[in-house]
Amino acid sequence: MLNQPTKRERDITLIPDIIRGSDLIDPASLSTTEKEHFVDSLYRLHSQIFDGVERADFVSYVVDSPADWTRIRVYKNSLNEWVGYCSVHRFNKKVFGRSLVIFRAEAGILRSYRGRSQTLWFAFNEAIKYRIRHPFSEIYYLGSFVHPSVLYMFSRYFSKYYPRADTPTPPLIKDLMLELAKVFNIEPVEKQDELARKVGWVTKESVEDRAFWQNHPHPVVKLYIETNPGYIYGNGLLTLVPLAFGNIFISLAKYLNNKLKKRLFDSND
Repeated sequence: MLNQPTKRERDITLIPDIIRGSDLIDPASLSTTEKEHFVDSLYRLHSQIFDGVERADFVSYVVDSPADWTRIRVYKNSLNEWVGYCSVHRFNKKVFGRSLVIFRAEAGILRSYRGRSQTLWFAFNEAIKYRIRHPFSEIYYLGSFVHPSVLYMFSRYFSKYYPRADTPTPPLIKDLMLELAKVFNIEPVEKQDELARKVGWVTKESVEDRAFWQNHPHPVVKLYIETNPGYIYGNGLLTLVPLAFGNIFISLAKYLNNKLKKRLFDSND
C-alpha cells in the first residue's frame, strides 16, 4: 500500500517553493551602475505584485527615500530568484513640538510565497533593535496599507494599533495620525473617510482572492473595507503602531509562539 502524503508534503505541492534566503541592501552603499541594475531588478519584481506605480515614483519611495536611514531586504527562493522585498525607512521628525522617530516601509511578495509574515518581521526586527538602543525615544510605525490583509496581519500580532475594530481611535492618536500624514504628504481621498489616503499601489490579485477578502468575516477586515473601499484602485488606509517596549515584545512573543506551534504541528504530522 502506498504511503499517504503528510500535510507538510501536501503543502509543498500547493506552494511551488518557499523562501530559502535573502540579501540585505544598503542603497547608499551602491555605485551608480550597481544601483541602476538593482533598481531594474527590484522594479521588475515589484511590477509582478503591484500595478499603478511608475518607475520614478517607485525609486523615490523605495530606494532613494529622503529617510535618515534605509535598508532593503530582498527575499529569494531555492533557485536564487527574487520573490519579495521589504524596504524599511527611519525618519526623525518634529511633530506637535515632540521629537519622534517614525518607521515606514514598502513591501511586496509574490502570491505563492505569502502567508508567513516575512516582510513584517524584517521591518520590526529593525524597529526592535532601534528601540533597544534608544529606550527613551518616542517611536511609531506609520503605514498606509493598500490591502486589507496587511491590517489583518497587524491585528494578529500587535496589542496596540490604530484604527481598530473593537474601539474608536483616541482623539489624540487620530490627531497625530493626521498630522503625520501631512508631514509625509500622504494626501486624503476626496469624499472618503479621513484615514483613506492616495497611494496608487494596486495589489494584483485574482477574482477569487478579492472575493475572499471582500467577504472575510473578521471585524478588522470589515473595518478596513468599510473605511477604505477604494483600496481596489490603490488607495491606502492610514495606520499607526506605537513602538513602545510592551507593544513590540508582545508582538514578538505572539510571532514566536505561532512559529513554534507550526513547527510542532508539522513535526507531528
